[in-house]
Formats: sequence, structure tokens, C-alpha cells
Amino acid sequence: MKNLAIIAFIIISGMGSMLHAQDYPNYISCKVDGKEWKAEAKRMKIPVTGFEYLALGAFQVSPDIQVWIRLYYFTDSLKPGTYPIISEDDMESDAKVKANLDRVWVLVDYTEETKGLGHAFHDGESLSGTLTIEKVSGASVEGSFEATLRGVYYEKRAMATMSGSGIRGNLEKKIVTKSGGGMFANGGPHEHDNTRKGDKTDTIILSNGRFRIN
Repeated sequence: MKNLAIIAFIIISGMGSMLHAQDYPNYISCKVDGKEWKAEAKRMKIPVTGFEYLALGAFQVSPDIQVWIRLYYFTDSLKPGTYPIISEDDMESDAKVKANLDRVWVLVDYTEETKGLGHAFHDGESLSGTLTIEKVSGASVEGSFEATLRGVYYEKRAMATMSGSGIRGNLEKKIVTKSGGGMFANGGPHEHDNTRKGDKTDTIILSNGRFRIN
């Protein structure tokens, strides 16, 4: 089993570098602290009794890099326009949720694997900026964004590393993500199993952002 896992990882690593150069019809692209990045994007839309959750996520494997755009809005209120990017804390504390039915809450997040097999991550938590929706329909959305994120760091817990459970879990995630199931394998931008969040923080800038999902 160990050898099979290693072979799978090598194959995924090679495929990831080839696919990174392709021009995807559905994508999220941006500069991450000035460095160009682009990957194929997926979408997930969940209606909840008059309320909508639309997640757009682009996934690169080995090293794992993800950009997530999450939109929360009341039914039929998502329209072309420019919306502020906010933090999760700001969204949860927004006292106008029930009063403003035209409000759209936008979160933009980033995560990057900084050590092999997911032993560490440098994440950017949604903080501020703007997202512009240029075109939107029931099946597609297209636009641009500029985001400033709060950088945080995750390290794999020692027990997960020593037991091998952390490596196995990360390999499974990589395989599912590579096959197109990134949104289901990860669940959210900062779900890192068997890790602990450190105290160090910094800033991550996503500039010249573009997205198109059809």
C-alpha cells in the first residue's frame, strides 16, 4: 500500500505541472503576491429556503493551491455589480442580515501547501477588497476581484505525522481533488485535518483576479 501511495503521488505531481499550463474554459486566475496563478474552477450552489450559497473554487494539486470565492445572498439578489469582500467575522456580526434583502456577502480565501504531502499550509483568510460580477445567470458567473487576505499558518500535528494517518488522508484528498472533486474533498478553504493553527500572521495579496464558471 505504501508503494502504491508513493506512485500515485508521483503521477499526480507530474500531471499537476502539465495541467497548470493549460487554458481552462472554467477558471479562477490572479496574481498571488505578484506571482501569476491560474487553475480550473468548479462551482457548488446550495439553496436554503430563500437563501443561496454559491462557492467557486480553483484547485491545483502538488503543491496544493486553492482559491475560493464564496457568495452568500438572498434568492434573486445576485446581480452584476461591485461588492465588498469581507471577513467571516464581519459577515457573522452583520446586524443588517434580515433587514437588507439585496445584500451580497463575499468571501475570498486562499490556501497553499508549503511542505510535501500537506505537512504545512500558508492560508489567506478573507479580509477586504472588492469583487465585480460582470455577467451572471442561473448557470454561469463571470467577473474580477482584488483581495487582501490575513495570512495564517498551519502545521501538521506530530502524532498524525508519526502515525502516517496525516499522509494517508492528504493523499486521498489529492486523488479526489485531481479527479475533479476538490470541493467535496476539502469542504472549505481552511479545512486541514490533523493540523494546528500557529500564531504567526502576515498579509497575502490577490490582484488582477478573474473568474469564469459556465
